[in-house]
Amino acid sequence: MEAVYLFETDTVSLFIRLLIAHLAGDFVFQKKSWIENRRAGRWKSPFLYLNAGIVTVLSWALSGYHQVWAIPLLIFAAHAFTDLLKSYAPDSTAIFYTDQALHLGATIVATALYLPVLNAGYSCCGFLFGNYHLWIYIGAYLTVLWPMGIFIAQFTKQWQAESNQSGGLKDAGRYIGMLERLLILTFIFVNQFPAIGFLIAAKSILRFGDIRENGNRKGAEYILIGTMISFAAAIFTGIAANYLINLPDL
Repeated sequence: MEAVYLFETDTVSLFIRLLIAHLAGDFVFQKKSWIENRRAGRWKSPFLYLNAGIVTVLSWALSGYHQVWAIPLLIFAAHAFTDLLKSYAPDSTAIFYTDQALHLGATIVATALYLPVLNAGYSCCGFLFGNYHLWIYIGAYLTVLWPMGIFIAQFTKQWQAESNQSGGLKDAGRYIGMLERLLILTFIFVNQFPAIGFLIAAKSILRFGDIRENGNRKGAEYILIGTMISFAAAIFTGIAANYLINLPDL
Protein backbone atom coordinates (compact mmCIF):
# COMPACT_ATOMS: atom_id res chain seq x y z
CA MET A 1 0.00 0.00 0.00
CA GLU A 2 1.31 3.42 -0.92
CA ALA A 3 2.23 5.58 2.05
CA VAL A 4 0.24 8.73 2.79
CA TYR A 5 2.07 11.71 4.25
CA LEU A 6 0.74 14.42 6.54
CA PHE A 7 1.37 17.30 4.15
CA GLU A 8 -0.04 15.80 0.98
CA THR A 9 -2.95 17.78 -0.43
CA ASP A 10 -5.37 14.91 0.27
CA THR A 11 -4.41 14.94 3.95
CA VAL A 12 -4.57 18.74 4.25
CA SER A 13 -7.93 18.73 2.46
CA LEU A 14 -9.29 16.11 4.89
CA PHE A 15 -8.09 18.16 7.88
CA ILE A 16 -9.79 21.26 6.46
CA ARG A 17 -13.05 19.35 5.90
CA LEU A 18 -13.02 18.02 9.47
CA LEU A 19 -12.22 21.51 10.74
CA ILE A 20 -15.15 22.90 8.72
CA ALA A 21 -17.38 20.31 10.41
CA HIS A 22 -16.24 21.48 13.85
CA LEU A 23 -16.53 25.20 13.06
CA ALA A 24 -19.98 24.80 11.51
CA GLY A 25 -21.20 22.68 14.41
CA ASP A 26 -19.82 24.94 17.13
CA PHE A 27 -20.30 28.41 15.62
CA VAL A 28 -23.03 28.21 12.97
CA PHE A 29 -25.56 25.63 14.18
CA GLN A 30 -25.05 25.91 17.93
CA LYS A 31 -27.28 28.47 19.68
CA LYS A 32 -26.37 30.51 22.73
CA SER A 33 -29.27 28.92 24.63
CA TRP A 34 -27.67 25.50 24.10
CA ILE A 35 -24.47 26.68 25.77
CA GLU A 36 -26.40 28.15 28.71
CA ASN A 37 -28.43 24.95 29.11
CA ARG A 38 -25.25 22.87 28.99
CA ARG A 39 -23.60 25.04 31.62
CA ALA A 40 -26.61 24.60 33.91
CA GLY A 41 -27.36 20.93 33.24
CA ARG A 42 -23.84 19.70 32.48
CA TRP A 43 -23.93 15.97 31.60
CA LYS A 44 -27.73 15.95 31.87
CA SER A 45 -28.13 18.60 29.18
CA PRO A 46 -29.48 17.16 25.90
CA PHE A 47 -27.74 19.95 24.01
CA LEU A 48 -24.34 18.58 25.07
CA TYR A 49 -25.05 15.47 23.01
CA LEU A 50 -26.98 17.29 20.27
CA ASN A 51 -24.06 19.60 19.52
CA ALA A 52 -21.56 16.72 19.59
CA GLY A 53 -23.91 14.76 17.34
CA ILE A 54 -24.10 17.58 14.79
CA VAL A 55 -20.30 17.84 14.67
CA THR A 56 -20.07 14.05 14.31
CA VAL A 57 -22.57 13.82 11.45
CA LEU A 58 -20.89 16.72 9.65
CA SER A 59 -17.46 15.11 10.17
CA TRP A 60 -18.69 11.78 8.79
CA ALA A 61 -20.40 13.44 5.81
CA LEU A 62 -17.50 15.75 4.94
CA SER A 63 -14.78 13.15 5.45
CA GLY A 64 -15.71 11.43 2.19
CA TYR A 65 -14.85 8.04 3.73
CA HIS A 66 -18.35 6.98 4.70
CA GLN A 67 -17.38 3.35 5.22
CA VAL A 68 -15.50 4.46 8.36
CA TRP A 69 -17.67 4.82 11.47
CA ALA A 70 -15.23 4.37 14.34
CA ILE A 71 -13.44 7.71 13.85
CA PRO A 72 -16.64 9.82 13.78
CA LEU A 73 -17.71 8.07 16.99
CA LEU A 74 -14.37 9.00 18.56
CA ILE A 75 -14.98 12.59 17.42
CA PHE A 76 -18.38 12.47 19.17
CA ALA A 77 -16.82 11.23 22.41
CA ALA A 78 -13.97 13.77 22.31
CA HIS A 79 -16.28 16.69 21.51
CA ALA A 80 -18.84 15.80 24.18
CA PHE A 81 -16.16 15.19 26.83
CA THR A 82 -14.38 18.48 26.07
CA ASP A 83 -17.62 20.46 26.23
CA LEU A 84 -18.59 18.67 29.44
CA LEU A 85 -15.31 19.72 31.04
CA LYS A 86 -15.93 23.27 29.86
CA SER A 87 -19.35 23.30 31.54
CA TYR A 88 -17.63 22.82 34.93
CA ALA A 89 -15.09 25.61 34.30
CA PRO A 90 -15.59 29.36 34.77
CA ASP A 91 -16.95 31.29 31.80
CA SER A 92 -13.75 33.07 30.81
CA THR A 93 -11.78 33.94 27.69
CA ALA A 94 -8.95 31.59 28.69
CA ILE A 95 -11.38 28.67 29.05
CA PHE A 96 -12.94 29.48 25.67
CA TYR A 97 -9.55 29.41 23.92
CA THR A 98 -8.50 26.26 25.79
CA ASP A 99 -11.73 24.54 24.72
CA GLN A 100 -11.14 25.43 21.08
CA ALA A 101 -7.50 24.34 21.28
CA LEU A 102 -8.63 20.92 22.56
CA HIS A 103 -11.15 20.64 19.72
CA LEU A 104 -8.39 21.55 17.26
CA GLY A 105 -6.17 18.87 18.76
CA ALA A 106 -8.96 16.31 18.41
CA THR A 107 -9.37 17.29 14.75
CA ILE A 108 -5.64 16.76 14.13
CA VAL A 109 -5.77 13.33 15.82
CA ALA A 110 -8.87 12.37 13.80
CA THR A 111 -7.07 13.35 10.58
CA ALA A 112 -4.11 11.17 11.54
CA LEU A 113 -6.43 8.23 12.28
CA TYR A 114 -7.89 8.52 8.77
CA LEU A 115 -4.46 8.20 7.10
CA PRO A 116 -4.58 4.39 6.62
CA VAL A 117 -7.82 4.63 4.58
CA LEU A 118 -6.95 7.60 2.35
CA ASN A 119 -5.65 5.39 -0.45
CA ALA A 120 -8.92 3.43 -0.50
CA GLY A 121 -10.61 6.32 -2.30
CA TYR A 122 -13.74 8.28 -1.49
CA SER A 123 -17.04 6.50 -0.88
CA CYS A 124 -18.76 8.77 -3.40
CA CYS A 125 -18.58 12.19 -5.03
CA GLY A 126 -14.84 12.08 -5.65
CA PHE A 127 -15.14 15.15 -7.86
CA LEU A 128 -16.40 17.06 -4.81
CA PHE A 129 -14.22 15.71 -2.00
CA GLY A 130 -11.17 15.70 -4.27
CA ASN A 131 -11.55 19.41 -5.08
CA TYR A 132 -8.76 20.63 -2.80
CA HIS A 133 -9.10 24.32 -3.65
CA LEU A 134 -12.87 24.35 -3.07
CA TRP A 135 -12.51 23.27 0.55
CA ILE A 136 -9.84 25.87 1.21
CA TYR A 137 -12.16 28.60 -0.05
CA ILE A 138 -15.10 27.25 1.95
CA GLY A 139 -12.99 26.95 5.09
CA ALA A 140 -11.57 30.46 4.72
CA TYR A 141 -14.94 32.13 4.16
CA LEU A 142 -16.59 30.14 6.95
CA THR A 143 -13.81 31.13 9.34
CA VAL A 144 -13.99 34.87 8.67
CA LEU A 145 -17.79 35.00 8.68
CA TRP A 146 -18.63 33.20 11.95
CA PRO A 147 -15.90 31.89 14.28
CA MET A 148 -13.56 34.84 13.84
CA GLY A 149 -16.14 37.31 15.13
CA ILE A 150 -16.65 35.24 18.28
CA PHE A 151 -12.89 34.87 18.84
CA ILE A 152 -12.49 38.65 18.52
CA ALA A 153 -15.42 39.30 20.87
CA GLN A 154 -13.85 37.01 23.45
CA PHE A 155 -10.49 38.77 23.17
CA THR A 156 -11.98 42.28 23.49
CA LYS A 157 -14.43 41.33 26.26
CA GLN A 158 -11.97 42.64 28.85
CA TRP A 159 -12.55 46.21 27.60
CA GLN A 160 -16.27 45.98 26.89
CA ALA A 161 -17.42 47.32 30.26
CA GLU A 162 -15.15 50.38 29.94
CA SER A 163 -16.20 51.16 26.37
CA ASN A 164 -19.63 52.53 27.36
CA GLN A 165 -21.21 51.38 24.11
CA SER A 166 -24.89 52.22 23.88
CA GLY A 167 -27.41 53.06 21.20
CA GLY A 168 -26.71 51.85 17.69
CA LEU A 169 -28.51 49.17 15.75
CA LYS A 170 -28.91 45.70 17.21
CA ASP A 171 -26.11 43.36 16.01
CA ALA A 172 -24.95 46.02 13.52
CA GLY A 173 -21.34 45.79 14.70
CA ARG A 174 -21.32 42.03 14.23
CA TYR A 175 -22.64 42.24 10.68
CA ILE A 176 -20.30 45.11 9.79
CA GLY A 177 -17.38 43.00 11.00
CA MET A 178 -18.55 40.01 8.97
CA LEU A 179 -18.90 42.16 5.86
CA GLU A 180 -15.48 43.81 6.19
CA ARG A 181 -13.75 40.45 6.71
CA LEU A 182 -15.64 39.02 3.74
CA LEU A 183 -14.46 41.92 1.57
CA ILE A 184 -10.85 41.70 2.76
CA LEU A 185 -10.68 37.96 2.09
CA THR A 186 -12.18 38.42 -1.36
CA PHE A 187 -9.75 41.25 -2.15
CA ILE A 188 -6.83 38.98 -1.21
CA PHE A 189 -8.11 36.15 -3.40
CA VAL A 190 -8.39 38.50 -6.41
CA ASN A 191 -5.05 40.25 -5.60
CA GLN A 192 -6.60 43.65 -4.94
CA PHE A 193 -4.43 44.71 -2.01
CA PRO A 194 -4.88 48.48 -2.60
CA ALA A 195 -8.61 47.99 -1.97
CA ILE A 196 -7.77 46.59 1.47
CA GLY A 197 -5.77 49.72 2.28
CA PHE A 198 -8.66 51.90 1.17
CA LEU A 199 -11.10 49.93 3.34
CA ILE A 200 -8.85 50.20 6.41
CA ALA A 201 -8.34 53.93 5.87
CA ALA A 202 -12.06 54.59 5.40
CA LYS A 203 -13.02 52.64 8.53
CA SER A 204 -10.32 54.36 10.61
CA ILE A 205 -11.44 57.82 9.49
CA LEU A 206 -15.03 57.02 10.48
CA ARG A 207 -13.98 55.79 13.90
CA PHE A 208 -11.70 58.74 14.64
CA GLY A 209 -14.66 60.92 13.67
CA ASP A 210 -16.64 59.23 16.44
CA ILE A 211 -13.99 60.30 18.97
CA ARG A 212 -14.33 63.96 17.99
CA GLU A 213 -18.12 64.00 17.79
CA ASN A 214 -19.06 61.91 20.81
CA GLY A 215 -16.10 62.45 23.10
CA ASN A 216 -16.22 58.75 23.99
CA ARG A 217 -12.54 58.00 23.57
CA LYS A 218 -12.65 54.63 25.34
CA GLY A 219 -15.59 53.52 23.20
CA ALA A 220 -13.85 54.56 20.00
CA GLU A 221 -10.60 52.86 21.05
CA TYR A 222 -12.53 49.67 21.89
CA ILE A 223 -14.06 49.65 18.41
CA LEU A 224 -10.71 50.42 16.78
CA ILE A 225 -9.01 47.54 18.60
CA GLY A 226 -11.71 45.17 17.43
CA THR A 227 -11.53 46.55 13.91
CA MET A 228 -7.75 46.23 13.64
CA ILE A 229 -7.83 42.68 15.01
CA SER A 230 -10.61 41.85 12.55
CA PHE A 231 -8.61 43.25 9.63
CA ALA A 232 -5.40 41.48 10.70
CA ALA A 233 -7.14 38.14 11.22
CA ALA A 234 -8.89 38.32 7.83
CA ILE A 235 -5.62 39.24 6.08
CA PHE A 236 -3.78 36.38 7.82
CA THR A 237 -6.56 33.95 6.85
CA GLY A 238 -6.35 35.06 3.22
CA ILE A 239 -2.56 34.73 3.12
CA ALA A 240 -2.72 31.28 4.76
CA ALA A 241 -5.42 30.16 2.30
CA ASN A 242 -3.36 31.33 -0.67
CA TYR A 243 -0.35 29.46 0.71
CA LEU A 244 -2.38 26.25 0.99
CA ILE A 245 -3.79 26.71 -2.51
CA ASN A 246 -0.24 26.84 -3.87
CA LEU A 247 1.01 23.99 -1.69
CA PRO A 248 2.74 21.35 -3.84
CA ASP A 249 1.59 17.77 -3.46
CA LEU A 250 4.59 16.23 -1.73
